[in-house]
Amino acid sequence: TALPIWILVTLAPTLVLYSKSNNVPLQNRDYAGWTLWTIGFLLEAISDQQKNTFKTNPANKGKWINTGLWSICQHPNYLGEILLWFGHLLPATSTFDTPSDYLTIGSPLFVAFLLLRVSGINFQDRQGFKRWGSDPNYQAYIRSTAKLIPYIW
Repeated sequence: TALPIWILVTLAPTLVLYSKSNNVPLQNRDYAGWTLWTIGFLLEAISDQQKNTFKTNPANKGKWINTGLWSICQHPNYLGEILLWFGHLLPATSTFDTPSDYLTIGSPLFVAFLLLRVSGINFQDRQGFKRWGSDPNYQAYIRSTAKLIPYIW
């Protein structure tokens, strides 16, 4: 039900890119998109690995992760996911030649919306406050660590 819609929306830039018969030469935005995708992928993979390693250590039972990428950003895995999808869009934009092609810009915006407002950050923040909200160290971590974009927000 919702999963096919999510797949179609997130896959839209690729569908547009591969549906075109015009052979557009590679442009800077293609390289920028691939670079952004790679950075996003690495951020997500590394932060997920760091969290998994942290959680499997019995000494960390009942604690929150605030080391590695998690020391500069509360949600580095979500930042990676968002960057990945914006990077996915950029190469497709070089083939846009109809107004409907521009609708695929909604793909990474949709992912960002879900992670920022629906199922990602808000959900994780609520869970964190339930578990550690009364802990002064957790409160200090929340106050001093960027929510999504290191050193900015």
